[in-house]
Amino acid sequence: MGQDPTAVKIPEASRNRRLRMPRFHTFDSLASKDFRLLWAGSLFDNMAIWLQLLSLTSLVYDLTESAMYAGVAGGLRGLPTLFIGPWAGVAADRIDRKMLVLVSQVLLAVAAAGFVAIVFLGTVQVWHALVYAAVSSICFAFIMPIRQALVVNTTPPGNLGNAYALSAMTVTVNRFIGGLLFAGLLLVTGDIKWNFVVEGAAYLVTALLLIPMRTPYAEKSTASRGSVLNNLTEGLKYIWNENPIILHLIILSFILTWVFLPVPVLLAPYTSQVLQQGADVRGYLLSAQGVGGITATLGIATLGFVIGKGKLGLIALITGCSAVLVLAQSNWLLLSLGMLVIFGISQSCFIVSNNTLVQGLVPDTLRGRITSIYMFEHGLGPIAVFVTAAFMDRFGVAGTMTVIASIGLGLSLYFLVFFKQVRRLE
Repeated sequence: MGQDPTAVKIPEASRNRRLRMPRFHTFDSLASKDFRLLWAGSLFDNMAIWLQLLSLTSLVYDLTESAMYAGVAGGLRGLPTLFIGPWAGVAADRIDRKMLVLVSQVLLAVAAAGFVAIVFLGTVQVWHALVYAAVSSICFAFIMPIRQALVVNTTPPGNLGNAYALSAMTVTVNRFIGGLLFAGLLLVTGDIKWNFVVEGAAYLVTALLLIPMRTPYAEKSTASRGSVLNNLTEGLKYIWNENPIILHLIILSFILTWVFLPVPVLLAPYTSQVLQQGADVRGYLLSAQGVGGITATLGIATLGFVIGKGKLGLIALITGCSAVLVLAQSNWLLLSLGMLVIFGISQSCFIVSNNTLVQGLVPDTLRGRITSIYMFEHGLGPIAVFVTAAFMDRFGVAGTMTVIASIGLGLSLYFLVFFKQVRRLE
């Protein structure tokens, strides 16, 4: 039959465009080989961190039957950041960042091997565990800010939001993997010492992944021309005088530390006193937070930032504080699970958006110093947990959570109104 002369011809390219499915951007930044290596290393490193936290605190508790000693072993992780963090940032701007992280990872692997030997010999004492926790935390004080800077040094500028979302995912995913691995190893081997073997192996794998990594987007720093003290002062002056909007972003991160951080750590008293449930329910609550975190990081990695990063961070703080406020009043398990999902979404949205903003605002020559100052609040984490726990003992779990969440919510609303520059950041 002949062709209808009145038929409208649709070009082949147009038909292909109509049929083409929308392209998701979930793993765009992993197209960079260097970021892929850094990301894979972060996955193993965070798995080891969670495994160490669970295993070391359990070992110390078994040795002492003291919650205080177990808390000290866990809390030691953040404290060195208060004293070492800013100087680690100076080192990151004076010395090759990749080499600093690589050396720190090797030291972690060596320390883990030494601790494994003591555990296998059956001579482990509490002070051994505390020394191992202290050595690990000193290494982490160097690794954390430098790893954040390396994300920028290994990723094309247009993919930074995606890269930080995927980096945050290595933490949220390992809330599941670390816990499952901890329980699985105990179930299979019946002895916690094998947990430390796997932890040390993970540190070693991380170091091996860093060896072929390059930093094509790093700029040559001029920090080595001045003294170490002048380098640190230069970073502080930049935040205070030249770019005070970074100071605003740092202030916002303190709400995360004092309101958000204690919640997952202190779920045990919340579960028993408020929900009046057993220890197994605590696992469900932690998993709910993890589900929220994974959902948020996957969403940002796939769709990008659907609203401005500054506005998203402020809304995330308000939503997260509101979720904690409702959580404090809840004695219904399903409501608590729902609030912790929302809490996990809010926490991850804030971390990714705030991190991306800070890294996008600083020059690479100052990146190590600014990042270490920005992450200074991590060192306050153990203090926030200890203070919150002390208030819970004195005033009750629900009352303490209500007061802290209310203060955080009030401050977040205040900053939403008055931090106009932050609110307008795209």
